[in-house]
Amino acid sequence: MNSLQATILVFSAIALFLHGLNSFSQEVKEIGSDYFKIWIGKVTQNKMSGFFLGALLTALIQSSSAVSSITVALIDAGIISFTNSLAMMLGANVGTTATAWLVSFKVGQIAPVFIVLGTLIGIIPTRIRTAGKSIFYFGLILFGLELISQALTPFKDSPKMIEVLALADNHLLGLIVGILITILVQSSSVTTGLSIILAQQGVLSIEAAIAIIIGSNVGSTSTALVASLQMTPSAQLAAKANFIFNCFGAIVCFPLISGFASLADMLAEEVGYQIAFAHLFFNVVISVLMLPVIRQFGNWMMKRSSIEQ
Repeated sequence: MNSLQATILVFSAIALFLHGLNSFSQEVKEIGSDYFKIWIGKVTQNKMSGFFLGALLTALIQSSSAVSSITVALIDAGIISFTNSLAMMLGANVGTTATAWLVSFKVGQIAPVFIVLGTLIGIIPTRIRTAGKSIFYFGLILFGLELISQALTPFKDSPKMIEVLALADNHLLGLIVGILITILVQSSSVTTGLSIILAQQGVLSIEAAIAIIIGSNVGSTSTALVASLQMTPSAQLAAKANFIFNCFGAIVCFPLISGFASLADMLAEEVGYQIAFAHLFFNVVISVLMLPVIRQFGNWMMKRSSIEQ
């Protein structure tokens, strides 16, 4: 296989993964949609339940960008308030770490089980067929990750690839790479998955992968920022708050990358698990710092923007 064929195969695998991700997100959002808006409005009135809701939804949908965009849309529709939305978006950052664990567990090998099971359930002429689609697309996500891993294998010994990715050993460059890739593909899950796979193959160092993933957290806010442009001032403010959260997190945790890597090394031997732990540490640290003052932060932003709720 030549370089061109290998490159096409990588992008095809990424495209398949993105299709599975987007389709799975849509199917999950449609399940129980009649009660979703009322329920979410009640749950987000408490900051802790809102936080865990954001984490759970993101772990299910596999996209913090999607959950942030949904949250912004709910604010625009008047379902939830700006202040109540903040904890939910903070939780989305913790929920997005689920992707790192999926890649680390190498669950791509059981993807065909979900694909076949989802297909069989999808042809049953009852309401359960809706769940069948979700199961099918979840299997497609895992299958896409497995294909990406296989497609990247020829590049792990490529001198050019190693030279380019070695730049990420400079943590600042790694951070910037993570931001740019995530903005480009509109999915921090793709960036996270690629980083872990390349680290498992020995192409990226653990610290470089962590720097890229921290950057992907910042880049993931671009979806909600763009989605909010035609919405109400409160929705736009929520998207900006999400951006501030993740920038604050990157600034706080950037100097701690080596520390995260050392701590993760103590907890796990396998590279994928180490990066997954570091990713989790990063988002938990930000949540611990921000949750106690989340409402005060929201009130401060509203005063500066002259928005009343």
